[in-house]
Amino acid sequence: MSARAIAVRTALLFLLIYLIPLALRPIISPDESRYGAIALEMLHSKDWWTLKLLGLRYYEKPPLGYWLTAASMSLFGENAWALRLPAALAALATAVATGRIAARVSTLPGIGGAACLVQLTLIFPWVFGSVAILDGVFTAFVTVCVALFVHAATEARARRRLGFLALSGVAAAAAFLTKGFLGLAIPALIAGGWLLWQRRIRDLLLLPIVPILAAAAVAAPLILVLHQRNPGFWNYFFWVEHVRRFTAPDGNQHPESWWFFLPLIPLGALLWSLNIEKIAKGFRRSLFHSHGLSLCAAWILLPLLLLSASSGKLPSYILPVFPPVAILIAASLLQYLSIATRRTWWMDRAGQWMLVAAALLSATLIMTGHRWIYAEPLWHGDERTRFGVLALALLAWAALDRWTQRAKDPAWRLTRMAFSPAPLFMVIPLLFPVAMVERSRTAVESLRGPSAEIARAATILSDCSVATSVAYTTGRFDMTLIGPPGELDNELKLPEEKARFIARDAMMGRIAQAQARGPVALILTNNDLKAFHEPGAPRPQSEFRDADISVALFPAAK
Repeated sequence: MSARAIAVRTALLFLLIYLIPLALRPIISPDESRYGAIALEMLHSKDWWTLKLLGLRYYEKPPLGYWLTAASMSLFGENAWALRLPAALAALATAVATGRIAARVSTLPGIGGAACLVQLTLIFPWVFGSVAILDGVFTAFVTVCVALFVHAATEARARRRLGFLALSGVAAAAAFLTKGFLGLAIPALIAGGWLLWQRRIRDLLLLPIVPILAAAAVAAPLILVLHQRNPGFWNYFFWVEHVRRFTAPDGNQHPESWWFFLPLIPLGALLWSLNIEKIAKGFRRSLFHSHGLSLCAAWILLPLLLLSASSGKLPSYILPVFPPVAILIAASLLQYLSIATRRTWWMDRAGQWMLVAAALLSATLIMTGHRWIYAEPLWHGDERTRFGVLALALLAWAALDRWTQRAKDPAWRLTRMAFSPAPLFMVIPLLFPVAMVERSRTAVESLRGPSAEIARAATILSDCSVATSVAYTTGRFDMTLIGPPGELDNELKLPEEKARFIARDAMMGRIAQAQARGPVALILTNNDLKAFHEPGAPRPQSEFRDADISVALFPAAK
């Protein structure tokens, strides 16, 4: 395939399964509302250097990821699409860089475009490419860094090699400024392990010099400014967010067993990992060309060991491991498809009939009332439409899969394989089980109705658990916070910030005091407004409830 054909197909697939459905799913708290609130506070305050969440010092991450989100919102509006756009663009950048690496280290025809499309359609990169968290952006910078280093290490011309090495250092600095020291450690492990595997000891000693200098030149001035504008940032960020999270994380930092990431690799590689037999046969035949196998092995094993050694783990942390997985899948399937015979016909046709059967099942649920599988608790209404959309998507997938089988050229067939499940990817956000998720996790949607009244209040009191959702929907960051601080505990113990938190039993007294200054808005979870109907309690002027989110609006004192 030509470079133009690869670019067109990549752009089309990205448009279909990333950009078009990007805003269909509700915003999930606390992660998406947290990063949205931080970016909005930067925009509204016009202060892009002070790291704050709800006006509180928040030193969990460096600022580059927040800057990208704030820039997207300033260009495209304060909405879910703009909030998630940096993650989607990062997924595209990761896929393109993956394709460039594959083309550089393998001689298989069409491997670059195939690896790019596989990376775009792996389930974990796709899921986290539509979620407003920083792991996808971090993965993009790491992958670009590795791609540039691989180009440098395989480049014969000295001037071009230096240019690639310098740009690799810039990408490493960007990864560091997105998520911290892992942005330096993971590329170093990959590059060092790869060169050591190939016994390129001289290059192992010399090639990292330019990237290190370039990374320092980019990051050092920003580090100094951050240090001046955010007292205590680097001390907290290093000791709490790196050392403690690695060695002894608390409940907020997700302690897990060492093997936590192992089953996530085949799970995250769906739907491609369903072709495991074909992948295994193709891999055994090729065992890779040129530098490909050693690079992929180092890229998977060494970061996996580092991440598994940490006690704090989340599924998204393993995203940087999927580019080499995509390269392995693409290379193995290309090799397999070049030798496949008609003996695979029945296996392929069986998959198509399974999709048709699933579509017919969805259609049957529409006609029979569908309540016998408890669809009502999934969506709270409109189940027939959702099952209908699912049935159409599955039928379209089956038809595209049939179209795929007609391709003769392995690279073209692999391209069609990437496009086949696109209808399902496009409708999955519509099938998001809103009612099955704890409603405080979709509080942004619950708060949209009364958001204008909340924003007009002179004083806002909010449960800590939904405070970021309140800030994101109202653009207010000055609220009084009720209950245990949870993720809002920055451990800095600043007196002016400690005064922002009150216990639940002090809530009524604080409302009565605040009414002297104007209207008051109160946001609680679990429909906890009964106490305000007791004698002597402040009486709400109006109330709003949606699932476990309750809003009470109190008038100003006369």
